Amino acid sequence: METAGLAGLEVTPDPRWREIDIGRWEGLTRAEVHARYPDESARAAAGEPVRLGGGESWVELHDRIRTALEQLIGEASDGSRVAVVTHGGVIHAAVEAGFARGGHDLTDLTNDGSRRLGPLRNASVTDVIATEGGFHLKVFNDVTHLGTDSEDEAAIALIRHGESEANLMGRWHGRTDGPLSERGRSQAEALGARHPAVSRVYTSPLRRARATAEAFAAHHHLPVGIRDDLIEIDFGAWEDLTFTEISQRHPEEWSAVFEHGHDLPRGGTGETFDGAGKRLDGAIGDVSMMHPGERIALVSHGGLIWAAAARILGIGWSAWRSLSIPGNATVSNVRVTDGSSVLVDYNTGTG
Repeated sequence: METAGLAGLEVTPDPRWREIDIGRWEGLTRAEVHARYPDESARAAAGEPVRLGGGESWVELHDRIRTALEQLIGEASDGSRVAVVTHGGVIHAAVEAGFARGGHDLTDLTNDGSRRLGPLRNASVTDVIATEGGFHLKVFNDVTHLGTDSEDEAAIALIRHGESEANLMGRWHGRTDGPLSERGRSQAEALGARHPAVSRVYTSPLRRARATAEAFAAHHHLPVGIRDDLIEIDFGAWEDLTFTEISQRHPEEWSAVFEHGHDLPRGGTGETFDGAGKRLDGAIGDVSMMHPGERIALVSHGGLIWAAAARILGIGWSAWRSLSIPGNATVSNVRVTDGSSVLVDYNTGTG
């Protein structure tokens, strides 16, 4: 309530969006909970449907928020924009409930027992498009409106290059090389100026990514290393074509890929969506092992970052419409713990 009021929003209290009820754990620190209720906290940490402190279980929270989300969608008029000022656990539940509406479960635990999505930051924004027929995650856990990007000291920052000349023309440049636009160069400069310090910068070998990385790295007084595994998805025969040209020249191939194409090569001879996601996820793991505990920037491409994010979330190609492709000069942070990648935030800085 106080956050919404300070933000200048017209406040309507709605108990459906309250944080999870943690019963007798209320007011305690994490250490105090572990000390006073060791069995209960251990079972909760293991993913059992325990009512936290005798209050709600995570399953009950998800059910409550799923219902609240469906009711909100039914109440809102088409095209309206709704701000829900709520809590970290609730936002997690809402995003997971949104994907569940399309049959995609994000609630499975990773190898280290954490969720696939990182914890919510205070005053962060998560932006979704929710309709009766679908759900689309545009931005997750964004704090750039507060004047900074994520300050997670051990995260791998996945940066999409600035706007390219091909982006302006709507042409698919996977492995095709090409320059940044004037706006793209300005985006790269601005990103470097606002982004927290990093210890290393790696980039795709393609010109649009290298130029972005060099502008970014200059602000941090760092050299730029080139990694071939950061290159964009290979689009095969679709390279340098527009959406319209691809659909007209390769109609059957286009239809097949976009209906069930996680393992179909783009453009006939290009790369698969699954293969691309595995490639970047592998690069993230490799960099994290080479430079443990360091904050690294990897400058890459929209399609590749999109594929890796889908792989980390475990949603697959069937849910491709439920996740935005990162915008130019946006940042998506990943943390690797015990071999498992967690998406800290996604597509931040889109404004």
